Amino acid sequence: MFVVGQSEPSRYIRTTRMLSARAELKFADLSKIRFFSLREADELAEQVRKRNVFARHSWENNFYFQRVKALADHTVIEVLREGDPRDIGEKTEQVATTLERITVLSSSIASDRSQLQRKLGISAKPRSEISFMISPGFRFLRSRARPAPAAQGVLIDERFCKRFSRCGFNTLADYVQSKTDIAKRVSRSLDWLFDSRTEPRLEAAVVKTSIALESLLIFSESESLAQSLSERAAFALSSNPDRRRLISRTLKRFYDARSGVVHGSEKKVKRLTPTLLETVDRLAILLCLVIAANSRLWHSADALREWCEGQRWGEPSKDVQLPFLGSYLRNALALSSDELEATTASVG
Repeated sequence: MFVVGQSEPSRYIRTTRMLSARAELKFADLSKIRFFSLREADELAEQVRKRNVFARHSWENNFYFQRVKALADHTVIEVLREGDPRDIGEKTEQVATTLERITVLSSSIASDRSQLQRKLGISAKPRSEISFMISPGFRFLRSRARPAPAAQGVLIDERFCKRFSRCGFNTLADYVQSKTDIAKRVSRSLDWLFDSRTEPRLEAAVVKTSIALESLLIFSESESLAQSLSERAAFALSSNPDRRRLISRTLKRFYDARSGVVHGSEKKVKRLTPTLLETVDRLAILLCLVIAANSRLWHSADALREWCEGQRWGEPSKDVQLPFLGSYLRNALALSSDELEATTASVG
């Protein structure tokens, strides 16, 4: 990580089609997601020409000029790090990908997966195809073309930046770059959540979201997935007994549907709905935010597991800091509460 006051850092810049920045999104390590203007591209190209001896050779001059020019009028992710680019190149690429994914995921607490996938140009249908039908003897011809969905990208404006900071995503982005065992769990969970949110097939997305939860809160292969996850998520997300019960019931219902997908039970698969998946996706994202915000309380996976065990037998803890407004949790649960009540009533 680059620290102000130290020597000049190396600079990594890449474009992103997933984001569309109208405002500058800043991170704690001085990384940025922002719009890269034509004027800035021209200035950078001129600096490359003047300051790099190799770029002054005719063929390299043209190559690097073209690459710098290609950054113009695009949203870019910019990462600053100390060290030789040849040594830190892979690391900076990983950081850029992490920041991109967290930024995309942050939109999920305010909009659903169908909206996200439309912005990213993701569709269950082929992205682009041309078909041709020919009958024997060429008496019948038919041709169709399906254009690729247009990708707009997630809009980053001032409102987005304020929500990003207010809900703790800046802290989360910094947290996952640490080397603690619990931070690595959160990082893996976010990767699976990103894969789920960008997966157009409902059944496949359910499996990916369940892996995201298990990466986060399952500490032993012998544990009961539904029971352990539903309890630990409820404990971490709320100290209110009624809300804890609702979180637990929602996750148990999700895992019942997930079991139907994995094991081929048509009866259980019918319980799976996009709304249920949306609710659990948001709960998983909020869990990542809570864990990052409470790094002192849960400094390791063992500390989190022991804290959860203590919650089973004692009074609800008041020590947990929620970085987001309570409305985000209430709104997530409200999405599927009607479905949950209807299911409970039919079973009863």
